[in-house]
Amino acid sequence: MPRFCGARRDSLRAPRLSRVLRSRFMPPDPHVLVLGYPKCGNVWLRALMADLLRAGGVDFRQVMEAHPIAPALETMDLGIRDQARQDQVRFDPLRAYQDIPMVFSWAIPDIHAYAAATSMAHSHSPWRPAIDPLVRAFSHRVLIVRDPRDVAVSWSRWIFTPFNRLHRPTLHDSPDALLRSDLPIRTREWNDHQRGWLEEAPADPAFHLVFYEQLVADTPHELGRIARHLGLDVAPQALERVASSHNLGEMRKKQPHHVFRGRWGGWREHLDDRQAIQVQQTCGRMMKALGYPLTRSDCDGWTPAALHPPARPASGPATATTAAATP
Repeated sequence: MPRFCGARRDSLRAPRLSRVLRSRFMPPDPHVLVLGYPKCGNVWLRALMADLLRAGGVDFRQVMEAHPIAPALETMDLGIRDQARQDQVRFDPLRAYQDIPMVFSWAIPDIHAYAAATSMAHSHSPWRPAIDPLVRAFSHRVLIVRDPRDVAVSWSRWIFTPFNRLHRPTLHDSPDALLRSDLPIRTREWNDHQRGWLEEAPADPAFHLVFYEQLVADTPHELGRIARHLGLDVAPQALERVASSHNLGEMRKKQPHHVFRGRWGGWREHLDDRQAIQVQQTCGRMMKALGYPLTRSDCDGWTPAALHPPARPASGPATATTAAATP
């Protein structure tokens, strides 16, 4: 009997010891899903996070690296450099797809196996109840949000790049003309996207919110917050190196058709007062909930430090970590 009891104590102690040893000596292995409405800084964040994961000791992997179509895609203009070997996912209610918009789509038969095989994938998909089990296959989720007015301006410029002139032709003859026509669509979709991920999605302790404007203002600090969320130990000097190698000036050289000015508040040069009011009518509640300035006068003295997660009742459906909650 004593021998049996001793064996039982050892069997209970062994799994606990195994977990401790794994956490101390095994390299980290997160499987991150980066989320964001188009033109919110997704390409920049993805570049930063790829090097952040490597700096944190992650053996960075991409499923598309081994896909047989990747070499052929590399010979094509995909609109974004290096996209041929990056993991991007489109979530539909019944299935997820490896996706390069307008160019390539391939069904993912087992999203759990896919998530386990990649270090990071990104997606523009809006949240819907049917896709929740699919996005939960990833260990962590990171959402980037940007002022919808700057998003709309950036989108109108991007549509006139060579890739989009071919794949997304428009009858408009200039970015400003497109902006006047397209503004209601962009802002409505932006509002629905944020409402889905920030208010309608179920509670998710593995969810982290990044504001584009705060990422611009202090990139190393925001990278440090992301690293802590992912459980990565990254030295301050390494955070500085990652931020420096992907500063917005460098990103404009690497992605000349995707990264333009890269600052915030540029919408004031492109939207007239009528358009600004139109955005408020569509997105005002969500913008106010996030801490964005609503009017031109509100912009005076405004800084990204004012941004925060949307307040919600204690029984609300979702949780998010942000700069306001995580120093």
